[in-house]
Amino acid sequence: MKSNKKKLIAVLVSVAVVLVALVTVLIVVTVRNNRPPDLETVRARFEEALSASGEINEILWGKGLDTYSRIYSESFSVKVYYPYVDSETGDSKTAEKTLSGFTIDDQTHGKVVVYSYYKYFKEPGLDSYIYYDFEKNAILSETPDSYYRYAVRTEAPRDGETPIYTDSEKGYYYYALTDFDINDVFIYTEEDELYYDYVRLDCGYLSVSEIKEAAAKVYSSDYLNAVYESIFTGITVSDADNGTLHPRYMDYESTTDGSSALVKYNQGKSYDLTEWVYDFSTMRMVDESNATFVTVEVERYPAGNEGAREVSTQYFALENGQWYLDSPSF
Repeated sequence: MKSNKKKLIAVLVSVAVVLVALVTVLIVVTVRNNRPPDLETVRARFEEALSASGEINEILWGKGLDTYSRIYSESFSVKVYYPYVDSETGDSKTAEKTLSGFTIDDQTHGKVVVYSYYKYFKEPGLDSYIYYDFEKNAILSETPDSYYRYAVRTEAPRDGETPIYTDSEKGYYYYALTDFDINDVFIYTEEDELYYDYVRLDCGYLSVSEIKEAAAKVYSSDYLNAVYESIFTGITVSDADNGTLHPRYMDYESTTDGSSALVKYNQGKSYDLTEWVYDFSTMRMVDESNATFVTVEVERYPAGNEGAREVSTQYFALENGQWYLDSPSF
């Protein structure tokens, strides 16, 4: 009986020793596998993400994408008369036509009048078509390059300039404007959203998906998922008038032609973000880093003020084999 007990104890001790050895091996393997990467192997990616984050930060939280100034137009039409000779009777006659135009308030020139100056029509009694310039009272020899001409409307005469037209009844003076193109002006309509401005077509982003695509190259999905709702969807906190946080950007579909355009909320608060310059030669990895999450410290300073250096802590997460910023860098 005593012999059996001794054998059982020996077996239990042996098993315990084996288990301790296995746990020790597993711990060593786990620790080894969870070691952070060597900084030099990820430095280039960290530098790339931090360098690109400034633009993304500015879009999401800073001044944001540039939008078109809010300009509206006021349309008008005028009656004009085309003089011609009746081909059958030889009598001089006139044909009534209508020319259209509109006015806008331009930041550079003031009140700008955009007006059509010619008509394309068939002369009465003839089979041929003509282009007639009603401003110069002349038949055009070829198709005009532009449908519009432009003028500045003032309420006082300009020294040294001759107006192309004077409205003595209303007290307006019109001066030819040659350095202007209506294609460079974005005109809003009453149907457009009052609190959203159209993002400029030359800003580099044409839709919400393009902004998200650019942000996803810099920030981790976990971090972006935490901020996307407020930026692209909106949040309702309460039923009060100020209880809704409207999305900063959205794809707006026109009720007129069904086209879609990127718009930005014009009532929201934006942050005056600092333009940071990073001294990547100072980058070092912090001890608590591991194989999938790395903390680094790097010196940075505001652009143009190197004397205001500070040490910034940045976090990076590994996703699908790539490293991404996992916290704001602004």
